[in-house]
Amino acid sequence: MILACSCVYSIWCHGIEMRIFGQVCSVALANASDSMSGHTEKTVKTYMEAVGEEVYEYVWTTKKIKYRTGADTSYKSKGTLEKDKMIRRTGITHNGWSRIDVDGKEYYVPKGTLSGDIPDSLPIADGIKGEYQKYALSLLPDFGWDSSELEPLIYLWNRESGWNPNSHNKRSGAHGIPQALPGSKMASEGSDYYTNPEPQIRWGLKYIAGRYGSPSSAWAHFQSHGWY
Repeated sequence: MILACSCVYSIWCHGIEMRIFGQVCSVALANASDSMSGHTEKTVKTYMEAVGEEVYEYVWTTKKIKYRTGADTSYKSKGTLEKDKMIRRTGITHNGWSRIDVDGKEYYVPKGTLSGDIPDSLPIADGIKGEYQKYALSLLPDFGWDSSELEPLIYLWNRESGWNPNSHNKRSGAHGIPQALPGSKMASEGSDYYTNPEPQIRWGLKYIAGRYGSPSSAWAHFQSHGWY
């Protein structure tokens, strides 16, 4: 009886060991599966947040938005952009977020918060005059100015020339959209400066930057002195 019990006990013990071993194996397989799943999710997340398309364009915010250190709401917010803010977009991620440049650093904003359409809040004229103003707008970031500087620039050159590249003051000799005096100064931006609005606008913006710092300051000076 003792021997029989011993055998039965031994078999029973081994049965327990086998069942425990089976549980351990099951747990190990489950952990491996979770680990593989987590690795896959991380890989997919990294891919989705990576830039899939490199771009270089100026766009506008369609609403007040936060910009973050990564292309997902889980990343830290570093600041806020107001509605109708002009910003440079440098890339679009696989999940549709936009990589933007803010003060020389890269950040990200969600899909659907930027647009290439110029806001209605900017007083851009219709027709060819408006095309000249849009060209000036595209150059503002080169001087560290945002789109808010376009409005005083429009007012300033409306008063100077009506944005007419052929405008010429017979008395003083001032010429072109910015009324350069003499007009030949604008030759530094292109030999066709006399009739081409683009070199005129480039020269005019450089003149404003060097003398007044910004179009708003130049417009303020014009309003108080009648010239700039």
